[in-house]
Amino acid sequence: MRLPPRRTVIGLVLAAGLGLVALGGLFAGQAHEPDRFRASRFSTPEAERAAQSACASTAPFVVVDTFALFKPANIDDVPQAPSDNREQPLLHGDVVAAIAEASHPGTIAYQTDPIFNVRSLAADFRRLARDIESGRIARPAAVVSSIVLPVDLRQINARFDRAEPFEQSGVAARKRELLDLLSEGHDPRNPYSEIDAQLARLRKAGVPVFVAAGNTGPDQIVNALALSEGVYAVGALDRDGGATPYTSAPGLVSVWSPGFVVLTEAPGGLSVSGGRGVELKGADLPEQRAVIARFGGKRAVDVVLETPAELRYLNLRGPSRQRNRYLARTLEHGLYRTDDLMAAYGYSESSGTFARAVADGPYMHFPSDTIFRATVDGTLVFDPIGDRSEGQLQVADATSFAAPNICASQLFASRVTSPIGQGLRPD
Repeated sequence: MRLPPRRTVIGLVLAAGLGLVALGGLFAGQAHEPDRFRASRFSTPEAERAAQSACASTAPFVVVDTFALFKPANIDDVPQAPSDNREQPLLHGDVVAAIAEASHPGTIAYQTDPIFNVRSLAADFRRLARDIESGRIARPAAVVSSIVLPVDLRQINARFDRAEPFEQSGVAARKRELLDLLSEGHDPRNPYSEIDAQLARLRKAGVPVFVAAGNTGPDQIVNALALSEGVYAVGALDRDGGATPYTSAPGLVSVWSPGFVVLTEAPGGLSVSGGRGVELKGADLPEQRAVIARFGGKRAVDVVLETPAELRYLNLRGPSRQRNRYLARTLEHGLYRTDDLMAAYGYSESSGTFARAVADGPYMHFPSDTIFRATVDGTLVFDPIGDRSEGQLQVADATSFAAPNICASQLFASRVTSPIGQGLRPD
């Protein structure tokens, strides 16, 4: 059945994977030092000027996401103080804000609608633009968003007959053309048109917007937010400074920033800066801590589980909430081979996400997704920093955490010894 044009266009995003391309991480840079070399690279002079101006500013960054620890500026409710025996929860936006704060003076948390769709995102940016214009929020140095509004260029090419098909490698030069298609000629009733109008208000106010490029590469998915003027897609660099293959649509990326994070124990919370600060005060990762304590030092052959054979026959293509719900009900908690578990999640071996996980280590815990390496004799170790320091709790890498790290001064900072003895283990 042929859908009406408006419904068809909006459906392209739903088919490409609605929602946040989220969780993952990066390692934050050192404190704000304007004269130091910065770790980011730039594809355009405009993006470089925007990032340098934002990083040199003493105004805070606004981080658009969902939060538990950080108090959102657009929510008036007073957060409940944690009890002495209960750790604060940790949400994606808390990590994003912590990373931004580790390398730039100050962040403002701005809560999005937790029920994410194209129209709710348009409303979020409308409220943000209004709050900045009215002075409710002082003009920030920049807006940082890990939200990805995915559009698959293959579906665009199938839906619209163009003399020259869209390719991610050349989409930067055709941003306006693609946005015109998505917004149906900038029809004010179209949610893409609405989002573009709100981003234009931020641009008029002199506020650049840095958004995650996405983590689905190599493919033809682009973040529709980066099609608007004054918005810069941020790709992730690995810890050695190479462009990560999982970055979506590198042809649209205008900023490349460090994309590797290790959350470590720190006095009174967690650090994303190698112990240089406690950016996540009151936070803990008890599940990861328990998993590392349980499996670290064990021989992989003694504890690894096999994924059930029936998972191969799931009538579900690719990662999905439905697949994740099925796994949560049926898959035994424990350690699996990383490639087997990623296949169970629905990832293709050709995807950048699959390759990224396998590169992190051959064994992966379900459901925490903690990835272990193994020594030559098969002993499991969790040491993503590579210095044998204690208190390493979580590692991931993603463009959603490269976006707040545009001011980082190092690709990967070494761990510092903390006051509670989280330095190197003695031999």
